[in-house]
Amino acid sequence: MDCFDPNDDHPFAKVLYTDDGYVTSLYDALTEDGILVAQVGEASEIDDPADENGDFENRSTMIKMLDEIGFK
Repeated sequence: MDCFDPNDDHPFAKVLYTDDGYVTSLYDALTEDGILVAQVGEASEIDDPADENGDFENRSTMIKMLDEIGFK
């Protein structure tokens, strides 16, 4: 998946990375041995705030959702 960075200031970026229906469809589309590769923005620096509190809130939300859905 490579559409937008999760921290892009674009309404569609938020939908891609935080919509439960969309994220669930990614999981459902894969076979048992399937692999999801996703662009999740630039790497954090040591002095950056936690993703949940900074510019990468969408990335944090997506990672939590993927875990809850069943990605390992």
